[in-house]
Amino acid sequence: TPNDTEYIDAVKPLMDWKNEKGVKTIILSNFSSYDGVDNAEKIRNMIISYYEKENIRWVLLAGDAQESLIPIRKTFNPDTKIYANSFAELGNQDYKPTDFYYADLTGDWDEDGDGNWGEAPQNNTNGRDEVSWIPEVYVGRLPASNANELEIMINKTLQYEVNPNIGDWMTRMLLAGGISNYAGPKDPDGEDEARLTEYIWKNYVLPEMNFTHLTRTYRFTPETPPLPNDEGPLTSFKYKFNEGYSTVFFAGHGASNKLADSVGSVYNINDKDSALNSLMPSLFYADACTTAPYDYNENSIGETLIKKDQSGAIGFIGGLRVTWYFTGDENLEMINRGNAKLFWKEFFQEKKFQQGRALYDSKVAYIKSSYFTREEEPSSLDYEYERKNILTYNLLGDPEVDIYTNKPKGAMNPFTDPIYEGQLISTTIKDISGRVVPYGRVHLRTDDGKYYTVYADKEGKINFRLPAQENETYNAIITGHNLIPSYFSFETKGDYIKPNILGITTTPRTPLLTKNVYLNIKTQDNYSGIESVFLLFSSDDFENHSFYEMSNNFSQNDNIFSFNLGRLKPGEFSYSIVTRDYANNTSSFYSESYKFTVGKHIVDYIFPISLVLVVGVVGISIVIVYKGLQKYSEIVRKINEKI
Repeated sequence: TPNDTEYIDAVKPLMDWKNEKGVKTIILSNFSSYDGVDNAEKIRNMIISYYEKENIRWVLLAGDAQESLIPIRKTFNPDTKIYANSFAELGNQDYKPTDFYYADLTGDWDEDGDGNWGEAPQNNTNGRDEVSWIPEVYVGRLPASNANELEIMINKTLQYEVNPNIGDWMTRMLLAGGISNYAGPKDPDGEDEARLTEYIWKNYVLPEMNFTHLTRTYRFTPETPPLPNDEGPLTSFKYKFNEGYSTVFFAGHGASNKLADSVGSVYNINDKDSALNSLMPSLFYADACTTAPYDYNENSIGETLIKKDQSGAIGFIGGLRVTWYFTGDENLEMINRGNAKLFWKEFFQEKKFQQGRALYDSKVAYIKSSYFTREEEPSSLDYEYERKNILTYNLLGDPEVDIYTNKPKGAMNPFTDPIYEGQLISTTIKDISGRVVPYGRVHLRTDDGKYYTVYADKEGKINFRLPAQENETYNAIITGHNLIPSYFSFETKGDYIKPNILGITTTPRTPLLTKNVYLNIKTQDNYSGIESVFLLFSSDDFENHSFYEMSNNFSQNDNIFSFNLGRLKPGEFSYSIVTRDYANNTSSFYSESYKFTVGKHIVDYIFPISLVLVVGVVGISIVIVYKGLQKYSEIVRKINEKI
């Protein structure tokens, strides 16, 4: 935020909520203390500092783009001067604004020190690209010119996540495609954006969602959507938008005060000011020029919709300046269409429902697409129009917000079975109807202030291990896609059972001179799980020995441990084993029968386990007492030296 107590106070409730659900969040406003030639560089250096110290993932710029608030970076990007002199560009024709500057933390954005930021290799004195293009963090902005505007956007975000207006609007998508070009000498079929919008609903929109497809076409005939989905004319966009949709996609032309196509205006400044989708704010993607120049004025389509109180947009993705499309883009892969198509692919198919993640990951997907990597005529980021499209589409809204695709439900309690200290918890996050929650979040907190957050994978699976502390009460909150925040608690039970060995074998079954010999130990620990297995191995009855150790990491729960002993010389070999679980219970195993022989002839004997000795644990030292057997005491001493 700006270094202003009113801004800081306005954003605190969002910080508190994010910390409650397990997204560790802090408010930064002291960027003036960081190095930099201007405030934008100071802010970026502050973000870099916290990325390196705290591994931050999300950045919300809580302020408009004025220099006195949270300035935007103007990059050297003379696309319109080079490729289309007739195109009117807001502001300067050489320098174009972007918040991508705050997402790419590894690029040297003024590598040659000439004051032109984000130059392409052909403009850099040393022939280097000043942008790295792979973002380290996901960035969004709440373009507040004052604390009151910020408070409105913060409250809308909190309402959306904590106490949403649950209804059918959450299951609906609105797609609208207009005519970008009529036919011409180089484009005999014209440019119908309904080709793109149809591709998206046919390939990406989730089966459980309903959609409405609005079109105006020149030569393309769109397919009629299957029921219960709907279709209609592009001219009905305003009325449909007011009905409420979770996601909205418009493809056509634009300006700061309107959405349009080659025929005329579809949605204008008066429409956006009177948006009626109360308590149903949309994620709105505008595939068009100059719909969100929030650095230039405060009355654009994007800025007005994101600032609407409890309506309009929860997130708006649009161009700050002129954007580009190609005629004859049959594969819908180039610049505007490629960017938009891959956004909805990341969102729906890759289940990246957090709006900032979908946007920035789609930029990376575009750069890595076949359009850039194919052998014949690949595109390149040396082209100013390619750089422009990636840099100019930015997010207004909180990047971490998860967008609804269905009516949210509570989470199913994953902690119903007894849970032991040190236990590895492996489960799948689901809602109460059994639907898997991709990338769900579980935040655990104890009464004495300890906390831990774990994230599920794309399939909703989580693995995390608890500390070895019995009678610890954990309070859990589960949040995620299409989930109502759900609260649970559990208490850990003590694990007093020592780990056991179920069997020992060798591979090969008959050890040979010509092959590596493996000693396979099958263990058992039903509660906290095996942490480590230690092996003392000798070829001379423990006069000399080798020491081996194998361990599970915190996310593993393996019970079989195979020690590679290498190729052994002929002779008789002895071993002793110690197992330790995650509750620090330890067991020692030794017997005169713990031997095998490597010889030129077949010798196959692994004797049964015949002796289990109880050990005591002080710290991590293991003391094994073999009463009355001097040799056993010597073995114990050698093990203690290693563990």
